[in-house]
Amino acid sequence: MRKLMNILLVIFVAALLIAGGVGGYLWYSTKQQADQIVMMAKPFAEISYGGIELSPTGSTGAKKVRVVPYFVNDVITIGAIRLNAPNILALLDIRRQLSQGKIPPALSLSFHDVELALHGGILGPPPSRVQHVSPFDNLDALGCGPIIRFSGAEWQEMGLERFVGNLEIGYRLDTTRNVLELRIDSHTRDWAALNLDVGLAMTASPQSVMDLASFTPRLAQLNFVLRDDGFNALRNNYCAAKAGKTIPDYIAEHVRLVAERLRVNGINLGPGLLEAYRRYLTEGGQLTVVATPPAPIDPTELQFYAAEDVVKLLGLTLQVNQTAVTDLSVNWDAAKVARALGSEPKPEPEVADTPTISQQSAIVRQAYHPTPVGELGRHVGRNARLQTTTGAQYLGRLDTIAEDIIKITIRRSGGTVTLSLRAGDITSAEVVY
Repeated sequence: MRKLMNILLVIFVAALLIAGGVGGYLWYSTKQQADQIVMMAKPFAEISYGGIELSPTGSTGAKKVRVVPYFVNDVITIGAIRLNAPNILALLDIRRQLSQGKIPPALSLSFHDVELALHGGILGPPPSRVQHVSPFDNLDALGCGPIIRFSGAEWQEMGLERFVGNLEIGYRLDTTRNVLELRIDSHTRDWAALNLDVGLAMTASPQSVMDLASFTPRLAQLNFVLRDDGFNALRNNYCAAKAGKTIPDYIAEHVRLVAERLRVNGINLGPGLLEAYRRYLTEGGQLTVVATPPAPIDPTELQFYAAEDVVKLLGLTLQVNQTAVTDLSVNWDAAKVARALGSEPKPEPEVADTPTISQQSAIVRQAYHPTPVGELGRHVGRNARLQTTTGAQYLGRLDTIAEDIIKITIRRSGGTVTLSLRAGDITSAEVVY
């Protein structure tokens, strides 16, 4: 027994020495990194910190951080900035993995007790110079009497004193399912809390940072939760007083103006979504959006589908305070939305296949010919131009056509994408022959 006790004592002392060495290395390494960041930021801001924190649970970082940007009169204080790993050994292995181009299986970065004055240059009144404002900016201030946008001055009038919040951004690689899980958790005191979980499917688990940078993300799942922390009531009281209305009348007018602004600029929300928005403003509580696509989908492809198809392709559900919203009808005009955002895409040049020499001798001239939608099945493999009820136009090669679904492969920057369009949504079709 005495020998066993001696062996256990030796193991315990050795573990303490190893842990102390690991802790010392991580502390020194973190301090080096923090000092480098301070030096790199000198042209833009003055950064100072009060010390280095190291937790045996697997986190390290700097505490009592103070940031003074040179370009604006303001000060940002942060209680702590931490890099978090699943455990201390994983934290110790991060630098080696990154130096070899490998991806740590899980990491997150957290900011605790971020404080910012409402009257400072960042959140304070807007600059006097004219800035570009899109029709989708400042929707939250519609109906608020003479107020056209919210800034620090308006928030102070509502009764808020400072911007105080926490934020954590992280990821986890699930190699068994080939899914990259992204997570954002934030909470701003007296404003709201936000939780966002996104699952991105991959064809194979990435072995390096380069693999991760080159893969095409396909949405496998999404869970978005917004919890009111008192801001809705503050804004309702403030804006109702500014507009000289009762709170219900202000909310009704605000929702009407939001719907009108969106509709004029190409987005038409159905009654169910507008009622859900009204309920969240009135009741506060929690707004939950969940997407469970039947099959993982590239989010960049969604712009090419009709709105009702996007809802189905994403498997969208919406709840306000645990009550499901059954009417998710919505419509949009992609061209109008692009114009409103100032990002209207330039028309792509029509690219016809280059015929071989033997084909050139046989082909006299190719041109677009109007074709009934019901006869497109006879032209699979040929180039076509399809116009839909949303006003969008698709130029590409006709693919398989079955069960009232017409597939067309169009060329995009970096490759091609195959879209599925419903025959009933196609208003005109032209085929090259």
